[in-house]
Amino acid sequence: MAEQAEGKVQGSTLRRITGGAGYNARIEGFWATFSTLGPKMGFFERRRERGRLDRIVKSVNRQIIRQKSDPEGWDAQEGACVCNLRVAKMGLIRELKTWLAAGRETAPGEWPHLHALRDRPCMLVPVTFPGPLSVDPGGGEEPIPVASAVRVRAELGEIDDLFRIGETFALKKMVDYLDATERDIALYESRLGTSEGFWAKFSYVLLKKLVDVSVEKKLPILFA
Repeated sequence: MAEQAEGKVQGSTLRRITGGAGYNARIEGFWATFSTLGPKMGFFERRRERGRLDRIVKSVNRQIIRQKSDPEGWDAQEGACVCNLRVAKMGLIRELKTWLAAGRETAPGEWPHLHALRDRPCMLVPVTFPGPLSVDPGGGEEPIPVASAVRVRAELGEIDDLFRIGETFALKKMVDYLDATERDIALYESRLGTSEGFWAKFSYVLLKKLVDVSVEKKLPILFA
């Protein structure tokens, strides 16, 4: 992964913790990062961050209940980071969505939870609800999309039925902690980047790994 840019490191649950990573997703208890960083914050900073995260949780849970679904206490699940995928390439989620749109005509609203995701801060929670959500974190920040990891996994299954990505594309040594550096990206580009849809399929594999672990461990996915 690229070196941290001086003055660019931000410490919070939904902000990038390490600078220079184009794709930074981790699976952990929602409060894990705050529990680690909170003691290092000043009193007022800690109180503001705690209040911000609490508002996000309450907004997500209210909207899930409004959709006649059960939040299942996703935010109460404890656990340190069990999966962290970081790739020094921007726009991987956009690559996947663009490739899917070019590959076939999709019906309006098809794969809504997948299309709610983005390459900026967003969340997936390991419970089922019909439609993606949007939460206001406050502090003048833009709304954060929230999708169901269960639904994204199902949508990726439908996509694989159509495009057979699992049969035709595989990344060796896909582990829970992956750092694809700028040098790695250059090697991928030179060896495989000319393959049709390479980066879209690369993105698919990353997302599939994330949602599988999220659903299995009952922990949210946090994109920073």
